[in-house]
Amino acid sequence: MEGAMVSALTGALNSLLFKLNDLLGSEHKSLKGLRGEIRFLESELRSMNSMLERLADMEEIDAQTKEWRDRVREMAYDIEDCIDLFVHHLGSLTGKAGVIKKMAWRIKGLQLSHRISGRIQELKARVMDESDRYRRYDTMNISSMSSEAHLHRDASGSRTRSVDPRLSALYTEAERLVGIDGPKDKIIKWLMDTQGGISQRLRTMAIVGCGGLGKTTLANQVYLEVKNQFDCSAFVTVSQNLDVKHVLAKILSDVSGAIGGALADEHHLINKLREYLQDKRYFLVIDDIWDAQTWRIIECALVKNSQGSRIVTTTRINEIAKSCCCSYGDQVYEMKALCATDSKRLFFRRIFNSDERCPPQLREAANNILRKCGGLPLAIISISSLLATKPKSLDQWDKVKSRINYTQENSPDIETMAWVLSLSYFDLPHHLKTCLMYLSIFPEDYVIKKERLIGRWIAEGFIHAKQGESLYEIGENYFNELINRSLLQPVDIEDDGQVHACRVHGTILDFVVSRSNEENFVTMVGASDLTSTPTGKIRRLSFHKNSEGSVTMPTYLLRSHVRSLTTFLHAGQVPPLLGFYGLRVLDLENCSGLKNHDLKSIGRLIQLRYLNIKGTDISDLPCQIRELQYLETLDIRSTHVKELPSAIVQLQRLAHLLVDCHVKLPDGIGNMQALEELTGFSVFMYPSTFLQEIGKISSLRVLRVVWNYVDFQGNAETYRENLAISLTKLGTCYLESLSLDIHGHDEEDDFSLHLWTLAPCRLRKLYIGRWHPISRIPNWAESLANLQYLHIYVKRINQEDLRMLGSIPSLLTLYLFSDEAPKEKLTISSQGFQSLTFFKIHCYHMGLVFEAGSMAKLEYLHILISAFQVKSWDGSFDFGIQHLYCLTKVYAYINCYGLTAEEAEAAVNAIMISVDTIPNCPKLQIDRRYAPL
Repeated sequence: MEGAMVSALTGALNSLLFKLNDLLGSEHKSLKGLRGEIRFLESELRSMNSMLERLADMEEIDAQTKEWRDRVREMAYDIEDCIDLFVHHLGSLTGKAGVIKKMAWRIKGLQLSHRISGRIQELKARVMDESDRYRRYDTMNISSMSSEAHLHRDASGSRTRSVDPRLSALYTEAERLVGIDGPKDKIIKWLMDTQGGISQRLRTMAIVGCGGLGKTTLANQVYLEVKNQFDCSAFVTVSQNLDVKHVLAKILSDVSGAIGGALADEHHLINKLREYLQDKRYFLVIDDIWDAQTWRIIECALVKNSQGSRIVTTTRINEIAKSCCCSYGDQVYEMKALCATDSKRLFFRRIFNSDERCPPQLREAANNILRKCGGLPLAIISISSLLATKPKSLDQWDKVKSRINYTQENSPDIETMAWVLSLSYFDLPHHLKTCLMYLSIFPEDYVIKKERLIGRWIAEGFIHAKQGESLYEIGENYFNELINRSLLQPVDIEDDGQVHACRVHGTILDFVVSRSNEENFVTMVGASDLTSTPTGKIRRLSFHKNSEGSVTMPTYLLRSHVRSLTTFLHAGQVPPLLGFYGLRVLDLENCSGLKNHDLKSIGRLIQLRYLNIKGTDISDLPCQIRELQYLETLDIRSTHVKELPSAIVQLQRLAHLLVDCHVKLPDGIGNMQALEELTGFSVFMYPSTFLQEIGKISSLRVLRVVWNYVDFQGNAETYRENLAISLTKLGTCYLESLSLDIHGHDEEDDFSLHLWTLAPCRLRKLYIGRWHPISRIPNWAESLANLQYLHIYVKRINQEDLRMLGSIPSLLTLYLFSDEAPKEKLTISSQGFQSLTFFKIHCYHMGLVFEAGSMAKLEYLHILISAFQVKSWDGSFDFGIQHLYCLTKVYAYINCYGLTAEEAEAAVNAIMISVDTIPNCPKLQIDRRYAPL
């Protein structure tokens, strides 16, 4: 629904306003006499929504205002439930045939209209009551409320404090620090490196990581150790709300001793700094940068001289770290959590002033607490400082472990931890706050698949539609932004950097759960340390396991108000679906014990958008699934379902059909015009005309096709022609990702894509071949102007193929596998692969050389080649890897067949020497297949 969006901060008001406006534009007769009331509701709720959006930007509000806000949000949810039910019944009354049936439905429509009219009158009274309450108590006097808050704000309305509690990081004695020596030595070695001409250039290192990892502490220790080796130095903290002018003035004061700079404007300060630093060897630490614009202004003042100057920046945001390191030779240093040994050392030192004095009876509790801290130094320090004030008894430690969240403990150290995390949280826009808070649904340490999370965000209405972008693409941007801001930990990362899953750090999860409880956003049942007590109706319900394995259903559960139901339990512990009429999301993934009869009431869930039964024992889907007319995502992968019911084709809003390739799809799938993603089907399970049906689904964006010769006895030519015709049609529409898996092999069928006569203009990702190759790279490949990812397995690779692939302008990632190559070596020229950042190539008998200027943006090289093909007439080896200036990681598997042992060593040494000359000091791994002459 374009324009609709649900938020943890404003509830369903945006979505509701969209639906009310839609109703006002409807011509349906049942709305007669109701338009005035609907118009009134729309006007009043729009005013309330603007107030809630203003409150959403505030970090602290008084109790009376909070109560009013919560009441309005709950009211909006109730009104939307009513409107949704009304719209559903209106739809069920249209499109019917037969005189007697029409009369019956007309009577039913009048009854419905009367019933809805009474309900709207009740809702109107509630809206008027909340409007009167606002006026009566002046609840919304936000300006006076904010000025009286104990946390004062600057002119921008952002939270500030008189003293930054992280200030202690700058004055911590070195001997009290743990786990910092390794990172400190590594950074200092890089800063003071004098090898090569690059040492005299200005170089920048950006330290990046989530809040509480110790970035400021590390940067400060580096600063204290090396600042005296420079002509001048400065350590300045930017933070979120500090004026850039004051930052510039502080740098000028530190490096030159000049005072009074704060009275000058930015332009004057930049000129003064440039003038002073022009011939100086300077060292600056710019700590805690929050936005790229701030860095760009500061950067203007930093002269790029040839005196060997150095800059260290710290930030929580990956994109900012990269923007700080955009020059030749710069580096990003990613902070890591403390290992288990260092975590214990830091923890015990804070409590017992020793690594070894923890009583044996407390060690298990200590391990549980440290596991929750996840190696985050600030979390360890905060919690250990709290424990240091309490009796050294097991019950006290267990109590702290179960209560580690940021609303229950009243401790300065815990407040510091909460404050540090809140900086990241309150810097988020509204939609990302909602998406982050939604992660409280999942248990601690749970690996959350990206596609599952985004599908749920879409179903909940968290994602705002934009012109020219699919909801999934926007959701992927949200996901990447949360990782970019170090609020999610990436998991299941491919070599090329693609992230397929995430995990939430335990400390951040505690903070998110705390916020979710405050907003009555998610209700968790089961885990004792996560169980929440909702202040209103339950809207999102998540069942977690506890130590006893039993779960008690909440007595306050009104099933009809629940919009999202997720379980991490056995099916026998989940309440029956009957009664959950308002569900938008039903996620039963990996729910053990789930049987077919558990889904018998599925047709009653008329508002369902997302249904996930992946990894369960379900073998049949009920035909009542046809009633789920709002269903957008259906995931039945890794189940026992062998065939989809024919009723599936009646789901006209189904966009994501996630099935295994062995599941038989129904006839008429070409009528599912909303379908955007089909994760797999095996072509030879169907008559060849089925492929023509696939070509009719013009909305398809993601498609996986399995071309499996195993057990196929017929002629594949008609299938190949129909596939080519369908792919050609889809290529002119919205197809963005295509996977073509080839299994088995037919000696008489030289599989080729040459019949695909028109290159798809939108294709961004193309995967061809898995177990067996295609005969050759199709000649239309160089026309794929928008292709970013290519994974291809081809029988034979030649120089023309490399030229063709190199001409794809947007290509970022290339996996190239080949069985054969020409006897002469192949060359990557300086003309191609201008955007490529990841290159993985495998061919045992291929020699490959990189020309100067080739692959100018390549960061990761994974190469499997024959050294014999590269050997020069004089016995030397020059692979040309030294020309790949942007490399950060190299894996080389060298086929040394045909070489002597000495020549094999020379080939390996040639690669090592080449990599050593690259400014970024890439990580290098070399393996070899060695068979001497």
